[in-house]
Amino acid sequence: MPKRSWRFSSLKHPIALDSPGVKLLLLGNEAIARGAVEGGVEIAASYPGTPASEIVDTLALIAEDLGIYVEWSVNEKVAWEVAIGGALMGKRSMASMKHVGVNWVIDPLIHCALHGFKGGLVLISADDPSGHSSATEQDNRYAALLAEIPVLEPSNIQEAKDFTALAFEISEELKLPVMVRSVTRISHSKGSVILGEIRKVRKDPSFHDDYYFDFVLKKGFAGADVIPDAHRLLHEKLAKAGKVCEKYGLVKVIGSGELGIVASSVAVSYALDAVEKLGIVDKVSLLKVGMSYPLLEKSIAEFLADRDFVLVVEEGEPFIERFLAGIAKDVNPKIRIYGKLTGHLPREGELKPHLVTELIARFAGVDVKVFGGFRENTLSELTRLAEGMLTPRIMTFCAGCPHRATYFALKRAIKKVSKGEYVAIGDIGCYTLGMNPPFRMQQAVFGMGGSIGVANGVAKSGTHLPVIATIGDSTFYHAGIPALINAVFNQSNVKVLILDNEVTAMTGFQPHPGSGETAMKKPTKKIVLEDVVRACGVDYVKIVDPYDLKKTQEIFEEALKLNGPAVIIARRLCAEEYVRRARREGIKLRYYTVNEEKCTGCRICLTEFGCPAIFWKEDVKKAAVNPTLCMGCGVCAQLCPTNAFEVVS
Repeated sequence: MPKRSWRFSSLKHPIALDSPGVKLLLLGNEAIARGAVEGGVEIAASYPGTPASEIVDTLALIAEDLGIYVEWSVNEKVAWEVAIGGALMGKRSMASMKHVGVNWVIDPLIHCALHGFKGGLVLISADDPSGHSSATEQDNRYAALLAEIPVLEPSNIQEAKDFTALAFEISEELKLPVMVRSVTRISHSKGSVILGEIRKVRKDPSFHDDYYFDFVLKKGFAGADVIPDAHRLLHEKLAKAGKVCEKYGLVKVIGSGELGIVASSVAVSYALDAVEKLGIVDKVSLLKVGMSYPLLEKSIAEFLADRDFVLVVEEGEPFIERFLAGIAKDVNPKIRIYGKLTGHLPREGELKPHLVTELIARFAGVDVKVFGGFRENTLSELTRLAEGMLTPRIMTFCAGCPHRATYFALKRAIKKVSKGEYVAIGDIGCYTLGMNPPFRMQQAVFGMGGSIGVANGVAKSGTHLPVIATIGDSTFYHAGIPALINAVFNQSNVKVLILDNEVTAMTGFQPHPGSGETAMKKPTKKIVLEDVVRACGVDYVKIVDPYDLKKTQEIFEEALKLNGPAVIIARRLCAEEYVRRARREGIKLRYYTVNEEKCTGCRICLTEFGCPAIFWKEDVKKAAVNPTLCMGCGVCAQLCPTNAFEVVS
């Protein structure tokens, strides 16, 4: 029996606990971090991005105690390259990131699959079906297929830990990078986890000529003949993955009933839960796929051989479903495969437990209502009732957010300079919320760093309108620099607004190159934003404080009248981070109130500024301030035409 009690002692996080058998309640990403620890990780790198951020957040807390190097890299590509470098020196290394981060990694990922490393090399992809915290949804099993590397898919929090640790072993056995694909409902769910042993082996770093360069040395040159040899070896290594899959039990059948279900990732948990609730455990056989690429064709063929049909439930695209069709044509051509390709489950959005339950119930001949399941009409009714009880709200900036003041000043400047006409391309971060009312300051967003590059093209289209790119400080370090150089090099008439709140705020206040602190809380040199901008060749560089509305608007007006690239850096610490620091230091925040005798009820503070700390008092037709939300930025007092906002110390 596993132990049920433990003490923190001096640990900064329980994932550092060296007590095999202890059971902990962990977030999925914490479990992945613990799996990396048990797998003997020595180098871990990442760029913040939901739903992956907590992996390195957690590892950074215990890194120094366990002799692990952890960093927030400038972007995901660099993070993966850091991990490659560690593995090249024999160190078990890992890079973790959200699904769109893998897009940045594709080039070095495909390259390194052709190479071989002494140290285990693991890529954690935290996919975000439905795009809860993302601009897109994508299934990164296809990225692994493109790179030809194995993919493990944990189905619960325990496996999130176990599969991460196992990924290092498989990587070293096959001499290949291994992807562990999590999804939001794994990364951001909590579950009980039984701890395993921590691998304490630490090897001295030593460079190793990888297989690719072995081919180069044998042939005496790096030419076209080398690439097919390396690719052939990659296919030989992938062919061995089946035995590895069998060795670690990554594909197994649960149950012995006639109704066949093939499932992976969190869909395994949904299916097993549904089968239990429907009371049909004895009627179902579930093929649990823990390694979704390359598939263990032998086990799958055996599962498909004597069935009339199977159901396929998986999170994301019909990845496994497509492979099943190819396998079935040789072993059971008449079998019917039902899933996303047949329209029995939606291809868009994340998989819902009630949809899995209804699918299984339908093919099992069971009324889903026997256990109180939700049909679509029931869910619609619940949604309608909830909407009647809740106030409609859109996502908006926090109270006191400097980005709100920045957009307010920019919008007024545009109205004055170009009668409110403009083209603004946004980027990825808190400031993306500027596309929502009341500002509507971005017409398009195309991914990290895309604002400046796309704005370059818009400016070259011949438009007479002001062209504006809005990008955050962390995003600028991540991917904005090349596009800004391009704007200078090609003389694009682009105005770049860098919203600098001094942290990577949206993902959890992680440091970036301009913060002066590393992931492991070590002081480091600040990469000064304006120095980088000037080094890119920009002549017009201005720094403004968004809380000074008048000055900020003046600078925007000046920049909009210029011909050529210009950069305005709107710098003010993130309001939430400011409040956090003030609380830690025991500083009592001031707040504002409305003098009702001065307030005329013009509603500018509500309709044009939209601070959530300001609300409307219907009984007196006046604005008011919620003192529990107000953090005392004072911008409302500057924009009020009647000076109705007054500070309360």
